[in-house]
Amino acid sequence: MQVVKFPIRLRLYKRGEMIYFSQLDVMHILERSLRRAQLPLYFTQGFNPRVKISFSKALKLGEEGQIEVTFYFAEEITRDELIEKLIPQLPSGLEIIRSD
Repeated sequence: MQVVKFPIRLRLYKRGEMIYFSQLDVMHILERSLRRAQLPLYFTQGFNPRVKISFSKALKLGEEGQIEVTFYFAEEITRDELIEKLIPQLPSGLEIIRSD
């Protein structure tokens, strides 16, 4: 059975104390933020399902800058709905800057 996934791409900015978190740590932070926002998450298939999140390019540890992230959802939601629910859940130093 093929499960449909709905991708939404956002651009985040990592600054402040967040620069000391690795890409894997940021992925876990985003996963927890998405769960707290109670969004219809898409999970990978297999023995150990994880929330499906993709990064276009990794940002070096200790470096401030932009991260482009693609989130995948099990149901279709709007970009505005995602931003509205996700912003309050993000830690300081990680913010949404553009949503094209």
